[in-house]
Amino acid sequence: MKKQIVTLIISACVAATAFTGCTVDGKQVFFETLPTVNTVFRIGSLTCSKKTAMVYLANYFNIYGNAGDLDLMDASLNTDRLKSNIEKACLHRLSMVYALNVYADENDISLSSQEKSLVEKAAPKYMDSLSAADKKALGVSEKDIRNMYEKEALASKVYKSIASKTDDEVSDEEARVMDAIVITFAAGSADKADKAEEELDNGSDIQVVAKKYSTEKKTQMTIDKSSWPQEIVDVAFDLEDGEYSVPVESGNSLYIIYCESKYDEEKSEENREKIIESRKQKVVDDIIKAQNKKDYSTIDEAEWKSVAENINQKITTDSFFEILSDEMNF
Repeated sequence: MKKQIVTLIISACVAATAFTGCTVDGKQVFFETLPTVNTVFRIGSLTCSKKTAMVYLANYFNIYGNAGDLDLMDASLNTDRLKSNIEKACLHRLSMVYALNVYADENDISLSSQEKSLVEKAAPKYMDSLSAADKKALGVSEKDIRNMYEKEALASKVYKSIASKTDDEVSDEEARVMDAIVITFAAGSADKADKAEEELDNGSDIQVVAKKYSTEKKTQMTIDKSSWPQEIVDVAFDLEDGEYSVPVESGNSLYIIYCESKYDEEKSEENREKIIESRKQKVVDDIIKAQNKKDYSTIDEAEWKSVAENINQKITTDSFFEILSDEMNF
């Protein structure tokens, strides 16, 4: 089965963040632990039930917990770290969905009747996909799933509303990605850098010189404005194809940069999209940060732990997000 996650504002990467200090885009969301009844966490006026947490986490485990012969639920394998990271990624997604739903309520953003109708079609389809063991373990009704799907859809709508206001104009120079060969020298190796430059001046092949002198095994690199120090970018972006720089100092190292292609069109277009997405994410980050200053949030770690402990090999559901994605075409 094709396993596809609905693209909201939550990445599918499994990031290792501290459980007791769960964060949303660098901002702590859960800052106090309080006992609750059948509630995993609360953000503002919204509470996440154990049922919801079970559905999300079961799907996360079955989507990300199987890789080839590796089965996350196989007790004979040491998968504690992977399991822990998946739990954190799932909690991160849930917290973002709920935070954006609180924002929607405060800003009078809601699903239209047509949007609700599309979401409602997904709920029975997901219920039909569940095995008897899934239904018994999860204990969810169609109404429960419909409520979960509505929160996902509303979070997506909020994000699209926010993203639509983001400046998507990115100049060629800002997006530019350059293909280069970079020779790296350790601090205090100016003499070696000078020798390498002299050999290049005398016509030696850049690959030969790079292999001979570079302290880094990888010399074939790309350079763009977001991932390299300004002093490197300034020098590199002045080079034409086939030109190389004098030794450039940055941090604790020296570099000679050889320009293979001053504008890699394909990589530059990919970088342009990354820049636009980064701008959109910053807008969302700012909203979440402002929200966290006024919305009281709690997590019941014992309840969250019990959710994870109750998910086993008998629960096989993995289509929660895929089914919603197929229906949510607005």
